[in-house]
Amino acid sequence: MNPIGSDETCCDSCLNQPNNVKEWYFNRIISLGIYKTYESENYNNLPLNIISKLILLLKGKVKKNKKKVADFIADGFFQLLSEFPFLFPDNSFILIPPKNDPSEKNQCSHVLNSFLRKLKTEGYSYTDLSSKISRLRDIGKNRDKNRDERFRDIERVHKLEEIDLENKTVLILDDVVTSKATAWDISRELKEKNAGEINILSMGRALLSSTGVMEQDIPNDMEFDELLIYFSNLDCIIEEDKIRKVSINSYSRIHEKIDCLTNEYLIELNFQNMTVKHYCRDFQQRRYLNKSFCKHITKLFLEIKDREGEVFALNRLNFIYQKLHEWDFICE
Repeated sequence: MNPIGSDETCCDSCLNQPNNVKEWYFNRIISLGIYKTYESENYNNLPLNIISKLILLLKGKVKKNKKKVADFIADGFFQLLSEFPFLFPDNSFILIPPKNDPSEKNQCSHVLNSFLRKLKTEGYSYTDLSSKISRLRDIGKNRDKNRDERFRDIERVHKLEEIDLENKTVLILDDVVTSKATAWDISRELKEKNAGEINILSMGRALLSSTGVMEQDIPNDMEFDELLIYFSNLDCIIEEDKIRKVSINSYSRIHEKIDCLTNEYLIELNFQNMTVKHYCRDFQQRRYLNKSFCKHITKLFLEIKDREGEVFALNRLNFIYQKLHEWDFICE
């Protein structure tokens, strides 16, 4: 994920190995995008981008739409396979990392199931090893561990049932790659069972920002549709019919303020004070805490695009995104 020269096969983060890592047992890691969230006072952690939103939705406790989210991610993985077919040749093995507690729900299983359905539809032959790999002990949470501690604690944790992998390729599907410790130890166990190439597809690669300031990491070239998908938590795709049915009963723009009445709900966007005010149930219960849009605010921005033009709507939406830490989402 970090830039490499033409004569190098490893990025900087792989070249800078932890103390107890003599070699990387896997061949390559490819991610769909960057994963990062930022702490924000009085709000939940704010995700950096759409892939971060997808991962949070998959990790969250709300079951609604998890299958659709998993389908999106599986489609992304399959596009990578189409671009790089050597990652997963026919008759390869596939698995997801196990949990400390086998009874704990594994969010990667949602994506694995979607991915396997797609592989089957496309005629791939494979063997799923996910039920045959386990952890020998609980290593606890990694959040407060440094890099060397993560690798030391996870070494020889993973155990695969006695099986000869016959020098075939193994593909590991993972959610977020941070230190690469899990991929390293699983790959070590796979190599001891005679694995060939070992490749990892991850939903996101953790961005280890040195400053922790969102404004320094966010892209500034996103299109209107991308930003609206980001703020709507993918509702623009998943709940498109519900958004379409929202009625705009009144609309007013005076200088830096836009007022709108959708159905029976008022919305006030104040670009000078950097506030979003709204009070529907969905917004009150969860959306404002994530600084995301309900169907009414999403429909308002579609209305702004129709009335004021896409350039104006993009500029307004991008202004919120670029200064998201400074904006207040208010339920009233």
